[in-house]
Amino acid sequence: MGNPLDSTYGAWFVSLFLETILYGMGVLQAWIYFTGRPTDAVSVKSTVLVVLALETIQVTFFFRSSYFRFVERFGFLQTDLIWADSLQLLAAYLSAFTVQIYFASRIEKLTKGRGKLSLSAIGLYTIFLLAVVQIVAGITQTIRTYQIRSYLKIDETKAITTLQTAASVACDLLITTYLCLFLTRQKGEIKKTNSMVDMLIYDAINRGSLTALSSCVTMVLFLALPDTFWFFLGLAPSSKLYMNSMLAT
Repeated sequence: MGNPLDSTYGAWFVSLFLETILYGMGVLQAWIYFTGRPTDAVSVKSTVLVVLALETIQVTFFFRSSYFRFVERFGFLQTDLIWADSLQLLAAYLSAFTVQIYFASRIEKLTKGRGKLSLSAIGLYTIFLLAVVQIVAGITQTIRTYQIRSYLKIDETKAITTLQTAASVACDLLITTYLCLFLTRQKGEIKKTNSMVDMLIYDAINRGSLTALSSCVTMVLFLALPDTFWFFLGLAPSSKLYMNSMLAT
């Protein structure tokens, strides 16, 4: 029989390791952005600052929760959910929502001028709707986890967790599809331009698939392996993937 700590504290540490690396990458990308793009619009710079602040809050409270479990409560198997757990979860969902709305606003500008009832407009409305569903479900889940106060009761959030991750996956895939369709239409007869467009499409697919995959991993592990922390492997790094995907554009 395997050590039960592997599926709880072991998964916790691996998740913390992964998200810390991704956070460091995001901070580096943010520094490169602000030093290399000083003329960007204030709205874009503000969005980057908001995401960076939310990710800093998330990783700080994740460390606070880890310190509580492995230092302050050393020697005791701690199953309580503390305030830091709920706040880091909320910060992660808000960060993902901000990035999804950012990409949706970029798509809106790219498709501007088309009819309000066109296929493009309906798809764009769907993206915004899915992003709102994702954040509302995320806030509801945050409130619920604060109420139950125990990882032993985390299965009680199964329905709302499934809704949140499903909406997030659908939103990311739809954003990726729209970006790819728009970029494909920009191809012409110039081979060099087409090669550049192909590279942009490849990057869009990579960004969208990573965030969607992270949400899928969270949902599958949460449902398939109850009473463990394996779902952290998808949940913890997910918001950092959103941050890096936005800063990479």
